[in-house]
Amino acid sequence: MNTPRFRSTVPPSISSFSVIVPVFNLVQDRGSQVILQTLDSIAASIDFFRANYPYSQQVEFDLVIVDDGSCDTTLETISAWAKDRSYCQLISYPRNLGAAAARNTGVSLTRGQALFFCDGDDRFLPEHIYWGFSILNQPIPARSNSNQPEYFGAVKTKIRTADCLHPHWQQAIANTLVLNLCLRREVHDFIQGFPEDEVFRTFPSGGEDLAYNTWLRKFCHVAQVDQTTVEYIRYPGSQFDRQLTKFQTALGEYQDLLSPSEQEQQRAIATIIQNRLEQLQAKLTNHYSVPK
Repeated sequence: MNTPRFRSTVPPSISSFSVIVPVFNLVQDRGSQVILQTLDSIAASIDFFRANYPYSQQVEFDLVIVDDGSCDTTLETISAWAKDRSYCQLISYPRNLGAAAARNTGVSLTRGQALFFCDGDDRFLPEHIYWGFSILNQPIPARSNSNQPEYFGAVKTKIRTADCLHPHWQQAIANTLVLNLCLRREVHDFIQGFPEDEVFRTFPSGGEDLAYNTWLRKFCHVAQVDQTTVEYIRYPGSQFDRQLTKFQTALGEYQDLLSPSEQEQQRAIATIIQNRLEQLQAKLTNHYSVPK
């Protein structure tokens, strides 16, 4: 039996979008130019959208930057960048709560019908917002008719990396990231946002993006676009950097040794993912119409 999917109830013509950027101690860890280049790349993607999307003048947008308790000069750096951009909203936490909480807070403070996410040390390419926003507004050809068209709940694009990765891991990373994702706001609300459990913050490779994408793919139609629209950048000491050898090795040829405590964390994350899958399935069955 096919898995029931969440059917969008939002009017098909999406007329607004939001970009959410969590940041934490980026100046200390990466230098001030990294966050500035990230923000410039988002601004350039917004400019590209405004120049190329039909009726872009009728589309509202905002950029929400959530400083997650930085104790360096990150807040001052992004404040200076944002001060002359009326579409930019800056939120500051007094203490670090983690990327998941920062993203969820960012979403809660926006009205965008379409959502984009970018960590403070990655990049949008100019076409990213244009592609994601455009495809969300196109009916799914094989599943639509003139009486009741159906629309994608999310869009996934390809990623660029400076490092040469094994094709399996290149695709696996693209499937896991939220950097290359655009989704309807109601889908984010339905899957209840990013998991904020402490285990996701302490596990070496995180896991909140994997969980989010797992729930997303289970309950909505995702458009896979053969277009590279973002750049995932490796920095010394980052999760990407720590796993580079694995990502450059064929599947099954690299032995990923986890400590007993990391194995326990991995099991806890798997349990959280499965529990929410079951909760969402019950929620869908009880409260949402399911297409046949």
